Amino acid sequence: MGGKLYNPDAVLDQNYPSGYSFCQKFLSSPEFTVEFLKDFNVFKRTDLKTKEKYAIDVAEALFNKEISPHEVLVKYVKKPRTWLSIKQGTYSQFPQMKSPEELLSSFGEPGWYGPIRDPASSRIWYIYTRRIEHYIPREAYTDHEGNRKTYDIAYIRWPIIAEVSQKYVALSWEGFSYTSEDKLNSKNQFSFWLYISEIFEELKTLLGGDWKHPELHILLLHTLWNKYHEKPLYNWSHKRVRAESSGIALNAQCTGDDEIDIGDKGLKGLSRTLAEAALDSLENVFPHDPQKLNQVETAILNTLIREWGTKSYEFSLKKALIIANADSDSISFDQKTQTTQTETVFRVHCYFGLNPPSKNQDSLQHLKCYKECGGSVGVLRFLLAELGIE
Repeated sequence: MGGKLYNPDAVLDQNYPSGYSFCQKFLSSPEFTVEFLKDFNVFKRTDLKTKEKYAIDVAEALFNKEISPHEVLVKYVKKPRTWLSIKQGTYSQFPQMKSPEELLSSFGEPGWYGPIRDPASSRIWYIYTRRIEHYIPREAYTDHEGNRKTYDIAYIRWPIIAEVSQKYVALSWEGFSYTSEDKLNSKNQFSFWLYISEIFEELKTLLGGDWKHPELHILLLHTLWNKYHEKPLYNWSHKRVRAESSGIALNAQCTGDDEIDIGDKGLKGLSRTLAEAALDSLENVFPHDPQKLNQVETAILNTLIREWGTKSYEFSLKKALIIANADSDSISFDQKTQTTQTETVFRVHCYFGLNPPSKNQDSLQHLKCYKECGGSVGVLRFLLAELGIE
């Protein structure tokens, strides 16, 4: 069924029999990594393994009752994902939906599954699935109704994980590419932002929720900026900004090295260049002075990122870790050498959702999360701590 071009990076229904066969194919899908499968520690053979072989081992352990469906589901709902959207508030009930165990052994029907509970946590999880049409081109043929066709239709299972507590609800999911009827020869990004608000509303009705989005543009561009930007031990790197004001659209993106905006590069370098040009034009009035240059550069950077109708913004926040090294405990502290390492504590591309009527990503407040800071799990924990609702 189709070549590599038409294989979506998602779970595809290819009429696998329910039970073990589907489970093995599901665990082999792009939804799982080798690291995730190895974490179950159910492998009896030590030969070199592929992801498919690890999936077979886990599926066998599951159907042989060496591990429970609940154990697999808890790990599944708690694993990091790429996209995240959160709301603050509470809920009044947690109704029983379809059994989530069905999703391990069959493609299932669209809708809500859960709740899933972890004894070590007060949170609960639900899984929402949606069926997405995926077109696979092939040689022309005539279907059973006599219609001439040039494609087959398969279905992608798109899962959205809802993490619910008494203070917040968080939806996390993976994006994917697929082939649509009007673009049979290419992959297209699935427009997930058109559906997440609707899914929030469904969950609100089912759970009696009272939730609203936090003001992430205030939190990221002001509260966190004032707390961490250009502060000792922290490195705030500007990656991308999209903004629009006074009829002018701005889309500035750093390319190449992850540290590209350090020194004279990236968005900071652009601000420095504009500041130098401004002061050059006023050299007779304001002779070049490092302090004035820094002031003008800071003002320009603030305008570009925080005051020009920002629609989305990507940045990373790293923290320096000072590690003392010594060959012997008898060496005094002053004699010990120190090394500095850095860790990424936060990296996101945040779409602030300030244009709800639009049909693009600016209609939804959501965040793209990166593996280097723990994906959606790490981003959610950081935001909850900063919002004071953890």
